[in-house]
Amino acid sequence: MEILNRSKSFPAFVQFAMLFQIFTNIIVQLDVPYVRQIVGFIYLTFVPGFVVLKAFKLAKGDFYETLLFSVGLNIVLLMFIGLFLNWLLPIVGLASPLSTLPLLVTMNFVVLLSCLWYCIKDTNIPSNNLALSYHLPLLFTIPLLGILGALVVNSFGNNFLLLLMLMIIAGFVALGIVYKKILPTKFYPLAILAISVALVFHTSLITSYIVGWDYHSEYHVFQLTNNAAHWNSTFNSWDDRIATGNSMLSVTILPTTYSKIANMDGTWLLKILYPLLLSLLPLALYKIYSAQMKKEVAFLATFFLVSNLAFFGIEGFSAKQIIGEYFYVLLFLVILKEKTNTFEKSLFFVLFSAGLVVSHYSMSYIFLFLILTSWLLLTIMHFLNIRVRTTLRITLNMILIFFTISFAWYIFTSSSTPFNAILKVGEQISENFQADFFNPSARTTTVLRGLGEGQTISFGHQIGQIIFYITEFFIVVGIVKMLFKKEHMNLSKEYALLSVLNLGILMMCIIIPNFARYFRAERFYEISLLFLAPFCVFGGESIFQFISRRKNSTLALNLILIFLIPFFLFETGFIYEITEDFNYSLPLSMYRMDRILLYRRITDGREVTAACWLSNYMSSSHFLVYGDFISTSHVLTSYGMMSAEDFRQLSNTTQFRSSNNYIYLRGVNVIEGKIEGISNSWNTSDISPVIDSQNIVYFNGYCEILFTTTTSPTNP
Repeated sequence: MEILNRSKSFPAFVQFAMLFQIFTNIIVQLDVPYVRQIVGFIYLTFVPGFVVLKAFKLAKGDFYETLLFSVGLNIVLLMFIGLFLNWLLPIVGLASPLSTLPLLVTMNFVVLLSCLWYCIKDTNIPSNNLALSYHLPLLFTIPLLGILGALVVNSFGNNFLLLLMLMIIAGFVALGIVYKKILPTKFYPLAILAISVALVFHTSLITSYIVGWDYHSEYHVFQLTNNAAHWNSTFNSWDDRIATGNSMLSVTILPTTYSKIANMDGTWLLKILYPLLLSLLPLALYKIYSAQMKKEVAFLATFFLVSNLAFFGIEGFSAKQIIGEYFYVLLFLVILKEKTNTFEKSLFFVLFSAGLVVSHYSMSYIFLFLILTSWLLLTIMHFLNIRVRTTLRITLNMILIFFTISFAWYIFTSSSTPFNAILKVGEQISENFQADFFNPSARTTTVLRGLGEGQTISFGHQIGQIIFYITEFFIVVGIVKMLFKKEHMNLSKEYALLSVLNLGILMMCIIIPNFARYFRAERFYEISLLFLAPFCVFGGESIFQFISRRKNSTLALNLILIFLIPFFLFETGFIYEITEDFNYSLPLSMYRMDRILLYRRITDGREVTAACWLSNYMSSSHFLVYGDFISTSHVLTSYGMMSAEDFRQLSNTTQFRSSNNYIYLRGVNVIEGKIEGISNSWNTSDISPVIDSQNIVYFNGYCEILFTTTTSPTNP
């Protein structure tokens, strides 16, 4: 009776959630173009997780923390609801468990149940409203310029809006630190979100097709799941990228749920969903930093982090890593948060641990290494009577929970591919450790460049490199300051120790031969910066205080901008574009970039059309496809839906197995006359004996597909 009485006046929150859910169901069933994509995307990204947080009294933080936790919980719900349906429905005879109706019905049930629980418990949680201010229009203008600027570059090749966006960001940050009225500290989180959205999307929205490297294999495993409306956990492949990717729910079940309910194409999921989640990551870091240090320092540290090319650059885009990093940071936000009850902390830790484990195995191993090593060192310090907190934030229970979840998942999915991968890496490193220890070639070019090795291509790039080295020097100084004057920095022992361990990971990239190759040095640097970024500000602050002989922190922070603003302008490619210097930035300099370099990084629509045509013709009977390294790694893997079993590398020594083979020639092969291998390249004329005698079966003015007509010995 009490429930019936309460039902007569549902809380406004419940009314809004239910009305939005009903509206979403109607739009999905009517399949209204564009509206379904927008409404479905908003619903899946924000609604279920926020409703669950609200219903179970977990939304106790400020607006930004609630946003971060609700999105994280949302991703966990989508992945594990899909996993549950994928396991249960085939048992009762439904062969396509990840189709639209089962997914939508289950999401409706979760939201409805949470709303009912909210009404029964009569939860009263204060709302987290964002006060209106004249600052908001400017802050919303920044990401708008980034998104529109990328679209204008795609349509007209004009980068004016993007250059304007970068100038506004630089000026806004500089003036905001110097004059507090321009950017009050209460707007720091929103400013960080605006800047990160602008930087991420000005890169991800370039072209209408996949950009980057890992996205191609991730698109492949997504399509395997999406086409079957079922995730095959036992699927394996010769291609390690596909085999390990298939074991991750972040690129199989998660995008399939969006595709089925919101009817979104896989390309745009990779270009919108994952970059959006990446842009939330700096906001979570700011929450961690601001709890440990002054807000001005936290803001500048986060700005330094997002200014790094490793954060927003195309080469860094990996759907698995983006989701993995998001949970990685949320876990540390939970661990380091001071005012959290035991139940809430334990619940979030278990949920986000499960989310990290099923999203990215390398990030999981790094997280396990950090918390295990931190706990061991802090425990040793405690027994040695070294001053340490009475209650450690990292506990043995946390380690055991994460260890159990991770190794159970990695051993029993995709033929233990993720587990075997880490064993293989460890074995290879140990076997070659002594032989390669003093061999510079056993370190990647990125590692050597970070140490000052190698030549710069111009005077402008030399200046940019010097500024980069200065930021590295600031980080080292900041760490040294922490070690010897920690009492002046107010950092928790956990954060301080985790920072030192992250610096140790970077040192391992330098010391251990081939260590950086297995996860890429850029990614190790980006992940380490998640903890080390504030030390760039601490170090710079100490140096300027020493030079000026003053303890004026405000003046020192203002002087740090002398390096951070140019660093931002160099890393984004702004300076190189203005001076017409060589520039790696696709959004700014794609129009004048060398075509061979350009088409290593982007995919032309005509290449996609040719790859899809070839894939359709191969579906009736199996043939081998020969293409250069870029073709087989990119467009043939993603849009052509082929893997290592289906293609071979094209080179000047290629010999065909039989007459039943295709040769795929992309635009660079046909127009520029270049064939690219893993480490070598050839002119098309070098392999003309291989291809001249073949029949052209497809040509779209840009790509060619040939069919072999001769039989030659098998290529070993």
